[in-house]
Amino acid sequence: MNARGGRERSDRLAGRLATAGAALGILVGLVDVAVGSSIRGWVGNKLDTTTLGLGTVALASIALASAIAWQRPGGAGGGRRPATVLALGVPAAICFTTIGRLWYLPGLLLLGAAALILARSTSAELSRAVAERAWLGGLTGLLGGYYVFLGFDALNAAGFLGILGGMLLWTALAIAGNTPRVAFGLIALGALPFAIATWWSVATPLIAVLMLVIGTAAVSRASAMGRRVGPSRPHQRPGELAS
Repeated sequence: MNARGGRERSDRLAGRLATAGAALGILVGLVDVAVGSSIRGWVGNKLDTTTLGLGTVALASIALASAIAWQRPGGAGGGRRPATVLALGVPAAICFTTIGRLWYLPGLLLLGAAALILARSTSAELSRAVAERAWLGGLTGLLGGYYVFLGFDALNAAGFLGILGGMLLWTALAIAGNTPRVAFGLIALGALPFAIATWWSVATPLIAVLMLVIGTAAVSRASAMGRRVGPSRPHQRPGELAS
């Protein structure tokens, strides 16, 4: 009972930290949009503070939605725990590259919440989440969306590679169940060129690695689900014998 009570208290604390971090993240993103150009030393000396600020707001909103879902009845159970860790940790890590020092506090709060959830998760829950892998497609789509966002922010040849890369990743998810080999190729084709073209950045190589790892796992799961269901057979007319 004590162990269970300790986990529940830890989960409540994680939910509060995540909510505070995400809400603060939205606030500092809006600050970047409003006055980021006047405080460039605080926002990583970025040029396009409006786009990066809006991107920060979007990612912090995803973390906030995850924090709210975590605190609902049943939200902290089973395979949802690792999914919540990723939903908090990935935006937290990425936003360290978008608005500099303004993100330090919200980012640390989100990472602290993710660490608490992970520390209080059992090996059985982690194994079940890995086996189910239902969350991989959504996270892969999120990474593709961030590539598109970075591409629009760049507004040059490299930016086109980012937009194209995100769209290729979405296409890979759409066809993964039917043509997994093509989907694997699209993931690599979508992830690598933009990361290579912007190798000096911290964000794009990190996202590319996540795309390759998580996207490959998502395609593998979709392919396995497709094989389990099997190809649909044409409808037989009454009286016809199955071959």
